[in-house]
Amino acid sequence: MTSTRPAAVAGSFYPASAKALNSLLDDCFRTSPLGPHGTTQSNPAIIAGMVPHAGPIYSGPCAAHLYASLETSFQRIILLGVDHRATGAKAALSPWSRWRTPLGEVAVDDELSSYLQSRVKFLRRDEHAHAREHSIEIQLPFLQRVLGDFQVVPISLSHLSVEECAQLGTAIAEAYDAASAKNLRTLILASSDLSHYLSPRETEQLDQMALERVLALDPAGLIEIVEENNITMCGVLPTAVMLYAADALGVKRTRLLKHCHSGDVTAMQEVVGYASVALEH
Repeated sequence: MTSTRPAAVAGSFYPASAKALNSLLDDCFRTSPLGPHGTTQSNPAIIAGMVPHAGPIYSGPCAAHLYASLETSFQRIILLGVDHRATGAKAALSPWSRWRTPLGEVAVDDELSSYLQSRVKFLRRDEHAHAREHSIEIQLPFLQRVLGDFQVVPISLSHLSVEECAQLGTAIAEAYDAASAKNLRTLILASSDLSHYLSPRETEQLDQMALERVLALDPAGLIEIVEENNITMCGVLPTAVMLYAADALGVKRTRLLKHCHSGDVTAMQEVVGYASVALEH
């Protein structure tokens, strides 16, 4: 196996050329009516967040609200995604040492990955969970645009119990503290869309139910309400793990930066919901 993961969804989810991708990112950050309109008010209190992962033409402006709030000093990103196909390990680290996008390559933090693997028995390095998955890859160009030089710990998730989410979240909080002890500023990021292929009214109602639990820092409640109401929030597990980590780190404040849906970009009867949420010290 090559030591670099190629860009699996370049040319489908987003442009394959650096020039076209940079132009799309410019739109997300600066010109889209759904984006932050060029505002880059960095918030030093942010230590975690949730961002959507559809094609950037749809969810990118929403995601840009979180990315525009980041300080440029982050050196490590613990990036939690969902294995939509559930084809690999239920909690999978990257087997590759680098990930490629049209904007260049991003190094994987092997030391931090090994630290987590030593503390969570069900966490494995697995190719199949990552090879064709977009939920982590789609975040990398935004991070490259905002941060420049950083390392990432990609973790793809599927079929975790509430107890396993809590265990992984606690281990991530410990990894965060271990990185901080080495003066490595770290961000914990969950990649998730919200309701899928419902009317705008239904999407608004169900999204709000899920977002209330996210904003309340209630991971068990989030999982419960998603299951009880059949909310098609694909990244509920990454988000729950992020919330467990945030709780272990003593996070007390949340902010909803943006909530919208795909119908806000292009008129459609069935839409997908998106939100950017910041968690702060």
